[in-house]
Amino acid sequence: MSGAGLLRSELTKILTTRLWWGLLIGVAMYTVIQSGVTAAFAGVDPGAGRQASPGLDTPEALRAVYAGAAFTGAYIFALAIGVTGMTGEYRYETATPTFLATPRRVHVVVAKSLAHLVVGVAYGVVALVCAFVVGGVVVLVRGHDLGLTTPGLWRAALLAVLAVALWTMVGIGIGTLIRNQVAALLVAVGVTFLFEPLLSIGLYAADLQEIGKFLPSSASSAMTSPPTQLGELLPWWAGALVLAGYALAFGALGVWLSVRRDVT
Repeated sequence: MSGAGLLRSELTKILTTRLWWGLLIGVAMYTVIQSGVTAAFAGVDPGAGRQASPGLDTPEALRAVYAGAAFTGAYIFALAIGVTGMTGEYRYETATPTFLATPRRVHVVVAKSLAHLVVGVAYGVVALVCAFVVGGVVVLVRGHDLGLTTPGLWRAALLAVLAVALWTMVGIGIGTLIRNQVAALLVAVGVTFLFEPLLSIGLYAADLQEIGKFLPSSASSAMTSPPTQLGELLPWWAGALVLAGYALAFGALGVWLSVRRDVT
């Protein structure tokens, strides 16, 4: 089968299941909440002596409302569909006929990765639209300008879409490493939502925040959001390179393991 045919086949596998649109609904709902809450509380004094986040009259806040919320609302779902894209082949026992039809497994894995990148881009675009609509409404209600000409906003918005897409590659790699779908999802979500934040806090406490900048989530935040309370992030371009490096590393891992492992 040609490369284009393999890509169409992998896209068909994704789009003929209910999982992709179920996760897409999750993307929309999570982004709506994230952008709305971010816009509603931007610049509001949290009390207890804590510093308020930047107000909606600053570029940092507007990038967080639009680009930051779009990324936060979509990347975990992009990670999940990447994981299931690989583990589903083993869960539903379609890996054997897939690799028999195309004996060169590397072509299958590359096509699968590209197909999931396309879906990841779609997730990022939907999240971005939701963030601009809902976040924009809240910004207007609070008496501020939409800020669509804010410096760096559209760059951050495009980078948010790219970051979401790259997280599908991370999911493909994890799904290849751990064949069991439930276990792979638990590991992916657990590391992303629990282990990595705790590791960031630990590195900061040990005065090793320079290392924390290179974690996947920190690199993603550098592409879309202002610095966090745990210190400065990488420049946006460096964050993009670091996240792309993770995506390529996980994608290469997926190819390497798929070629060498028995599919049964």
